[in-house]
Amino acid sequence: MSNTIIFFSVGNPGPMNRHSVGHLILKHLIEAFGASQLVKKGKYSFTKLENVFFVKSNSYMNESGASLKTFLSTERVSNSTIVILYDDFELNFPKVRIQNFKKNESHNGIKSVQKALLSLPNTVYKLGVGIGPKPQGASKDTMAAFVLADFTLAQKQSMVEALHATEEYASAIIDKDGEIGDCNKLNSRISKVLEA
Repeated sequence: MSNTIIFFSVGNPGPMNRHSVGHLILKHLIEAFGASQLVKKGKYSFTKLENVFFVKSNSYMNESGASLKTFLSTERVSNSTIVILYDDFELNFPKVRIQNFKKNESHNGIKSVQKALLSLPNTVYKLGVGIGPKPQGASKDTMAAFVLADFTLAQKQSMVEALHATEEYASAIIDKDGEIGDCNKLNSRISKVLEA
């Protein structure tokens, strides 16, 4: 039996900006894999293609964990591989990388998911699209303004590179039936594919 794989995007409701790039990735993956349109169910929207769920948080970033937890309980999904799609401000645009969760996460959406899933037996990874370089020595207010701003025109024109990379990652994760293993090895493998 195939493992259940969940691609879960975090971001704020409203206009597209750096902080909601996770939703842009999810939309691209749904189209790339030929899944049907998202169906809204309160705190989340979702669609399914065989054993793969594409789920969008409809809550604000710091409430993302509650959205995911509600999805898992409402749709009765358990023991799955969950991949969080988010904006990685530690990574330069348009790079993409997959990672395990860290002990002390600094991203509000990732922190919220981490807290919500502490007691649930799922394997969770984070797949981030770089939105950096972030402002040097930025204060909390400067960082908030940075992540909530729109992408520059040059970045919008290069967004296709980031979307293509996320598609490669998603294909590899689905091919592996969610058994990702060593994130560094997968990052290296996808880098070689993208450079070829």
